[in-house]
Order: sequence, then structure tokens, then C-alpha cells
Amino acid sequence: MDSCIGVEQDLDKAITKFSSLNDHTDRVLQDVIEQVENLKNEIARQPSNTPLSQTQSMVVSELATRVKQTVFQMSTEHRELHATVSRVGKSIDRHFIADYGSVAPRAETFCCDTNRPIMEQAIAQHLYRQGLEDVGDSLVTEAGIPPVERTCTFALLQRCAAALADGDPTQALQWAEERKEELAHSPLPFTLHRMQALKLARSVGVGAAVMYARAQFPSHAARHERQLQAAVCALAWCTPNAPPPPSHYAHLLDPRALGAEAAELFIREACALLRLAPLSPLAGGVLAGARVLPALHDIRAKMTHPHVIAAWADDELPLEVDLGEDGGGYHSVFACPILRQQASEQNPPMRLLCGHVISRDALNKLAMGAKSVKLKCPYCPMEQAPSEARQIYFS
Repeated sequence: MDSCIGVEQDLDKAITKFSSLNDHTDRVLQDVIEQVENLKNEIARQPSNTPLSQTQSMVVSELATRVKQTVFQMSTEHRELHATVSRVGKSIDRHFIADYGSVAPRAETFCCDTNRPIMEQAIAQHLYRQGLEDVGDSLVTEAGIPPVERTCTFALLQRCAAALADGDPTQALQWAEERKEELAHSPLPFTLHRMQALKLARSVGVGAAVMYARAQFPSHAARHERQLQAAVCALAWCTPNAPPPPSHYAHLLDPRALGAEAAELFIREACALLRLAPLSPLAGGVLAGARVLPALHDIRAKMTHPHVIAAWADDELPLEVDLGEDGGGYHSVFACPILRQQASEQNPPMRLLCGHVISRDALNKLAMGAKSVKLKCPYCPMEQAPSEARQIYFS
């Protein structure tokens, strides 16, 4: 992101200079054209074959000199603009590294007999997850990929989110209605009903929107009082010939902005409810790779000492990658947060009932120190039996 900002700043400078030069050139040329036109009209008013007076000759000579100077000045400023534009290219080269070959996985790694089927299945799974069933079927058939789960739960969520982004909350409302009790404390139902009310106001009329609001909004009034008031007030600007709305209602009256916000909330709440990762394995891997490559390049450039270079392994990341609020964290090797040890086949990661993950050695030590049959999670107050923990397998 810092690299993009740096290039954007240089690009803004080039655009500003170009716009300024363009405006200045237009003014200068217009001034010269007016002077030439005035002189031409003055000469045209004289009888034909009349020689120019001494004053007129001086004016013509001065005007010709000024035109030459203007052309020379414009060409000079144009050359300076070339230098500004070239600095943008240098800024891109400075901020972005074109060759990541020293740290990026080799292409042969993905083409070997072991990894190629995994990559193909990950691509097919991503296509199904995005709702692109036809494309996924063609890939599976033509590439001879082993059967992949086609009816992906996330594909339905993706279709609902796509409909929301297009301004249609019908599918998402039906999905939320089927899970009304589980979403009792979620802001998603109110957001969808608000979007539907505003859609009715635009397509059918404010009266239909008011009737819908009276039927659906009372159950959400306690938790969303301010948002409800804003939505009802926004209906006043959905009437025909309504004046431009105030700025604080513009977001509610913009179907695209409201749909994008609802789609993002829907994916987040639905994934949390169904315990689904918001990113597919392929999308997560690409995001992790894009974020970690610059850091790996910097690390590799500094890892020249023999004792340091020994810590680099082709199948491990020497640092954790933060994928943001929705993506969580990514690391190729699990490290126990209790014992600070990397997991192994003899000491695999174990998932507790509460969702926290520790190593088997840490689980055994907690079980030995427990005063009762059940042990307490070191990160939350939930109690559970050691036998209820389940081993996690990383592929």
C-alpha cells in the first residue's frame, strides 16, 4: 500500500503539471490568435495593393517575433513535462520489484505430480465457491480433475451477495428469514429490511415502503433507533420531483453504495454463522503470497550471513502473514502459543471445543495440572475434557 501511495503522489504531480501546462498553452495560443486576427482585419480594411505603413510593418514584425518566442517557450515547457512523466516510471521501478524469482516458488513446484492435482482442485473449488459452476464443470472435465464438491455452501452466499450488490435483497432476505433466531443479535436483518424498504420506495412508491416499514421495523427499533429514523426520513427524497437530498442521506439513496455495504455485511455475518472462512484456500494463498513477497524479498536481501541463511527453508515461512480483518493470519507451520514450539507429527496441533488451538504437549500438561476431570482453556473460561480436543491436519 505504501508503494502504491508513493507512485500515486508522483502521478498526481505529473497530472497537475500537465493540466497546468495545458491551460497555460490554451491561454497563450488564444491570445496570439486574437492578435493575428486583429492585425488581419486591420490590414483587410485598407484598399487592395496598398503598401503597409511603417507602423504596421513594425507591428507585423513584433507579432512574428512573439509567435516564434511563444513556440520556443511551449516546446521548452513540453520537454520539461517529458521529464515529469519519466519520473513516474522511475517511481514505479523504485517502489515495485519486478523480479521476485529469488523468493517466489518455482513454477516446477506447482507442476510436479504431487502438487498439480492439489492446485487443480483448489482452482476448481474456488470457481464453485464463487458460484461459477459452468466454468468449474468445464475445468474438471477437460483437465480430468478428481471429483470436487460442487454444491458449495459459499456459492449460495456469493449469489446472495451478488444480488445485493445489484440492489436486490430478496434472496438474502429469504436466507436470513430461515435463520431468524440465529441472527437475532445480528445487524444483518435490519440492514436487509432497510434496503428492501428503500427499493420499494424507488420502484413502487413511498406508500408501499411505509407499509413495509410498519410491518418489519418495529422488531428492530430498540437496537437500531438512529438508523431506522434516518431510513424513514430518507423516504421523503424518494418522491417524484424531490429536491436533491442532504449529504447525510446520500448514502441511503444510492442503491450501489447501499448494496455494496449490505453485501459485505452479509458475507461477514453468514460466514461467522456457518463457520466458513470468508476466503477460499486459493484466494487465501494468493492474498498471503501477495502480502508476504515484498517482506520476503527484503529479508532474503539481508540474509547473507551463513548462520542466518541456514534459517531459510523452502517449505516454511520465516514470518507470519496478517491477511487483514477478514482473512486472519497465515503461517505454513503451526507454533504452539503456550509452549512456543513448532508442531510436528509427534506433537500435532489440537483444537479445543472453544476453537482455540494448542499443541498436544501443552494439552497434556494442562490435563496433568487440572484439579478435576476437566481442564480450563488458557485463553477463555470454557472448561472441557481433554478427550474432547480434536487434532488439526494442515494440507
